[in-house]
Amino acid sequence: MDENNYRDKIIELIYKYRDVRFVHNGRSLEEGLDCLGFMVLFYKEFGINIPSGDGEDISLNWFIEDPERYIRGIKQLGGREVELDELQTLDLVYFTIKKNIITHTGIMVNSKEFVHMSPRRGFTIDLMERHWRKFRGAIRIIEK
Repeated sequence: MDENNYRDKIIELIYKYRDVRFVHNGRSLEEGLDCLGFMVLFYKEFGINIPSGDGEDISLNWFIEDPERYIRGIKQLGGREVELDELQTLDLVYFTIKKNIITHTGIMVNSKEFVHMSPRRGFTIDLMERHWRKFRGAIRIIEK
């Protein structure tokens, strides 16, 4: 897929997801998504299969019970780690939100913006420059 096709597909997906609400453990567009559910469905549109969990229940306080859980899952996806200044379209970015524990992911839609599921706003597009302090890393799952 060339860069124009990626861009067109991303625009199509932004319209598809724009009214999806945030739901803890959500795995469908109709009922809602959390950031993992969003990541699974979004990458599936590009032929990438991401597991929708690690086989264990995901409680509301999972990040307290096992603070390394999310980052372990992210690193098991493979891909190449990239730095903030290397970000490009379709890179998986991850953040700390609570207590300096990695609990959130998004997907870059260009070199400056990412899409994600916000617990307060549902599906949203944000500028990376607003969130760089919470940024903890990125993985390039799709090499272009």
